[in-house]
Amino acid sequence: MAAAGAIAVVVLTVGAAGLFAIVRGSRRPAGIDVPAAMWRRSAAWRWGGIATGGLVACAAALSGALGRGMLLAAPLFGLFVLIGVLCAELSVRAPTVTARQATIKIRRSRDYLPRRPAEAVLVATGALTALLVVTTATGTADDAGRAGRALALQCTPAISQAHTPWAGSYYSYPLAAILAAGLVAAALTVRAVVMRPRPGDPTVVTIADDLLRRRAGYTVTGAIGVLVSIPLIALSIVTSAALLSISCRPAWWTVAAWSLIALTPAWTALLGWSGLAVAIPSRAAAQPAR
Repeated sequence: MAAAGAIAVVVLTVGAAGLFAIVRGSRRPAGIDVPAAMWRRSAAWRWGGIATGGLVACAAALSGALGRGMLLAAPLFGLFVLIGVLCAELSVRAPTVTARQATIKIRRSRDYLPRRPAEAVLVATGALTALLVVTTATGTADDAGRAGRALALQCTPAISQAHTPWAGSYYSYPLAAILAAGLVAAALTVRAVVMRPRPGDPTVVTIADDLLRRRAGYTVTGAIGVLVSIPLIALSIVTSAALLSISCRPAWWTVAAWSLIALTPAWTALLGWSGLAVAIPSRAAAQPAR
């Protein structure tokens, strides 16, 4: 009951924040010439993805056995945020007029993505991938026969030690599938951000439209950051605890465990930036990406 009450509070909070953002999204800043309907539609899709992702994440957290649902909740949330941003970008249409003006400008993804945060997200993605590969390769079945859920070490011919949970195939396979889907969604979204048409006369709406594209770029980067950083933090803690629990461990296990612990604050800082980028990207996107 307590868990259900907490989830209800989260859902209501996200929903209220989404409605507030949609209302504010209809108020265009001074000098912005993009149609108000486009601002409202963009905010609606973005917060629709956030709200849907929150609901799906809550359902996953409640349904998964042995912590698997909790592990998959954050990646599922990030995936639905990306889907919301992708829908927002695909909903933009060129104006239907007899004669249209065009400007020659090469748009690139790096023009709309925040460079340093995007690099940090790439590093975190690589770190999570490497960690999953290692934990999957070294996992063994637990005492109930669940594959990849335990870490075991033969200390002597007569003595062995094991520890659960371990992020082997029991956890890593579904997580890897969601991560792959998220990366594909991110690539498609960034492509849509770059390739979609201007929503009006390029000589009038270029500055405002670029702001919208940067806002989408920040949201995409933040969504991938959330999708990657929360499981990376969780797996770092679980893996280091498992390694340190084996008393006959080799010395390099100790080094690896404390290295994972030492990196956790960096992943936590990335998670903080990513959450803000998803919730309030407009302030950060007001300046050109760098």
